[in-house]
Amino acid sequence: MLRSPIFPRDLPLFSEDLDLLSDVLEDVCRKRGFARNAPQAEQIAALLIQLYRQGVKDQTKLAALAKAYL
Repeated sequence: MLRSPIFPRDLPLFSEDLDLLSDVLEDVCRKRGFARNAPQAEQIAALLIQLYRQGVKDQTKLAALAKAYL
């Protein structure tokens, strides 16, 4: 029996998850004029992963939240 709870943030991201997040990141960076290796892109990527682990799985919602963050 597990002694500590498993939180969604602790679960691994699978290739489908990473593909979706990568697509959203690419879209947001393109629309904002950021290179994928820019510091802003790293911040957006971290935000997207955080939102995804909190349950935001819809690509459109993720993009909208990331754009609002900037």
